[in-house]
Amino acid sequence: MSRYTHRKVRPLRIVAMLLRGVGRLLARWPLLLLVGFLISPIGPHLRVQYTYELRGTHRQMLDCDYLGSRGFVTYVRYGECPLITILDNREDR
Repeated sequence: MSRYTHRKVRPLRIVAMLLRGVGRLLARWPLLLLVGFLISPIGPHLRVQYTYELRGTHRQMLDCDYLGSRGFVTYVRYGECPLITILDNREDR
């Protein structure tokens, strides 16, 4: 039977293990970015269609349809419809 010997807790070894874990997590950043994009209600949207009326030579945009991670969103903002925008899909509270 062998004698019990206490193993020393080496703080630098624990720090090294934590840094390796963070490094492995950061190596998978595209996957983390995709998961964050799908979970978040706030994200980039691409304009698919819009309606407008002509006022002289200028187009006054009335409403826009955007495609994002949660599907199609109709966004009503009179005057401008940027091609790519950041929209919040949460309901106003």
